[in-house]
Amino acid sequence: MKNNISSFYNEKIRLNRKVVTFLFCLLISVFLWLMMALSKDYTSKLSFPVNYINTPTDKVIANKLPDKVEVEVKCTGFNLLWFKISSFSEVVNIDMNDSRSLATPNHFYLLNNLRIEMLKDQFKDRMEIVRVIPDTLFLNYNRKITKHVPVKSNLRIKFKGQYQLKDNVKINPASIDISGAEDIVNKINCVETEPKELKNISNSGTVKVGIIKTLQLNLLELSQSTVDVSYQAMKYTEGTIEIPVEIINLPIGYYLKTFPSKVTIKYSVTTDNYEKINAAQFSAIADYKEVEKGDNKLKVQLVKSPATISSVRLNPEKVEYIIRK
Repeated sequence: MKNNISSFYNEKIRLNRKVVTFLFCLLISVFLWLMMALSKDYTSKLSFPVNYINTPTDKVIANKLPDKVEVEVKCTGFNLLWFKISSFSEVVNIDMNDSRSLATPNHFYLLNNLRIEMLKDQFKDRMEIVRVIPDTLFLNYNRKITKHVPVKSNLRIKFKGQYQLKDNVKINPASIDISGAEDIVNKINCVETEPKELKNISNSGTVKVGIIKTLQLNLLELSQSTVDVSYQAMKYTEGTIEIPVEIINLPIGYYLKTFPSKVTIKYSVTTDNYEKINAAQFSAIADYKEVEKGDNKLKVQLVKSPATISSVRLNPEKVEYIIRK
């Protein structure tokens, strides 16, 4: 029995040695094949970020240029593998001084494939440059100007309970500078903030919001990309007051009486200003010149009210009348 067990284990050990030897030989074969494969030359396309240099200081490129270019290269598998898996990234420099003019004023073009010799110097002996894609870049130069434009807020505030916005929101800065191609800058009269909504607000505060980058603004330089929008929340209450209706432009010798003789004014006011409101701060008129034939009512206009109130409503908005000599 012991001899059988010993024979079994010896056989298993010999089998494991054969497997290890096979795997080792396989790994060496794969390694040698990989080394031979990587030593061969290959043609491939690599993508590189672009750095545009020597742009005229008094001009700006009005059209969108590519952020990257493709370079068709020929190199060994080792170098190709290094460029594709390495975190290192080369940058292709494109000199704007090499541009050539077209028949249209301020329009130029660049032949990228004429830059192959320069790229060879940049990449040295690591690879052979075959061609650059795209082979031609078109440039639209324009005079560069700067313009001061106001900022429009898109902040929406939903207040809690009786709270409301006191005054208007304040934007800091209220305007920014935009710089770029003259024909684009001249079309822009204001910039807007990104939409933002605040809910259940019962206090004052400030939020930072970004400027909406439209297609046109993406081609321009902004003095800043964010602004601060401040708001002041105040608790409001409703007030009611009655005042007489004053008749204007009534012909001499005539008497006009309205029904009712007084109108009710409802308004919103902050709680700290509620006690400061009185009837002397209001004035309501009805203009006799606005009498129309067949109509026995006159429109009432509120011509005076304190600046501290809001959401003003008149009741009634029209009054009946009788006129006598």
